[in-house]
Amino acid sequence: MSPLANPVFANPAFDSPFSPGLRLTEDRLDIAEAVLAGAWRTLRAAGFGEAEVQALFDQIADRPEDLARRLRKMANASG
Repeated sequence: MSPLANPVFANPAFDSPFSPGLRLTEDRLDIAEAVLAGAWRTLRAAGFGEAEVQALFDQIADRPEDLARRLRKMANASG
C-alpha cells in the first residue's frame, strides 16, 4: 500500500503537529506527498518489506507530536 493511500494523508487541509492550527494548502500537500512517496520508495529499496514500511508509517501517524519533536531536534542540530 502506498503511503498516499493512508487516511492520514487523505484530507488536503489538515492540522499540522508542527505548528498547531496551521493548515496545509493543496500545493504544499502535493509536495509533502511526493516526499513521503520518495521515503516509501527509499525504504523499500533499502530492503524493508512493504508491511514493515506500512507499519512504520502507521506508527508515525499514531504519534505525530513525537515525530514533529524529533524532526525539529534533528533540524536544529544540523543548522
